[in-house]
Amino acid sequence: MGLIAHQLEYAGIPTVSISTARDITSAARTPRASFLDFPLGHTTGKTNDFSLAHSIVSQSLTLLERTTGIALEDLPHRWSETDNWKDDVFPAGGPRKIDEQDVIDDRLERWEEPQYQSEGDIEAAIRTHQGKECLICSGVDY
Repeated sequence: MGLIAHQLEYAGIPTVSISTARDITSAARTPRASFLDFPLGHTTGKTNDFSLAHSIVSQSLTLLERTTGIALEDLPHRWSETDNWKDDVFPAGGPRKIDEQDVIDDRLERWEEPQYQSEGDIEAAIRTHQGKECLICSGVDY
């Protein structure tokens, strides 16, 4: 989302993102983002907690007042009283400990090279990136 936000901002459209992945948001240098230490997929809180969702969105929209620099603000909300929920998401000891626990690592395999869905996608990527049409490939540093 950070890369899309950059393009919208470049076009003069202010953006605000809400993130549960601080490292990715920070790496993408998203122009304005709020961060919540919530499980992925629960960006605006727990299902049917409309009050929390409203609060998160309202607090995030205040970032529109910032017109310069990168803003990554931590919101004060907590998923639960303790961080025990993380034990199901991040096994103690990191990935090396997955085999020793009752946790299934069902992430897709990662590759060094880009993966494409079709030959047409490969051809389009080669055609557009050799000409360096996208800002990332042109070396633009946001």
